[in-house]
Amino acid sequence: MHGNVALMLDCMSKTVASSLPHAPGRTADDPDHPRLGAALAYIHQHLGEPLPLPLLADLVQLSVGRFVTVFRLTVGMTPHRYISLKRIRRAQWLLRQGHSPALTAHECGFYDQSHFTRCLKSVCGMTPRQFQTASAPPSGNAKAGRSPPMPRAQVVDGNRRSIG
Repeated sequence: MHGNVALMLDCMSKTVASSLPHAPGRTADDPDHPRLGAALAYIHQHLGEPLPLPLLADLVQLSVGRFVTVFRLTVGMTPHRYISLKRIRRAQWLLRQGHSPALTAHECGFYDQSHFTRCLKSVCGMTPRQFQTASAPPSGNAKAGRSPPMPRAQVVDGNRRSIG
């Protein structure tokens, strides 16, 4: 158990450290950033939706190529990497709240649960369920080490099916 907690903390510190900007005094998350404020604000408000580069570049009135360059120089990573890390951080929060991995994947804008699992594993080294188990508060019951059952989300597409 201690290994999982250490791995989770290491994962979280890497995620936070890699999202820090190069310029001191100004954070990458600052929507008032001089050049990228509109794009950053849009990203934060629409993480669960597709975020195409042409749309983001349009928001700050730059070409796509110039937007990627300015973003990388200002924030310290490409827009794709930044968006992926923001989605992972949001997903980590949702998983800690007890949401199912499938619902979390959908809410955070991942293509599907498999895509979410690959992304989380590449950043944290854990699957969503492993992350939930590692971040679950210790319980005093006889089933120590096991996480409580997660709520199942319902999807309606002609019939009701359980996902998650």
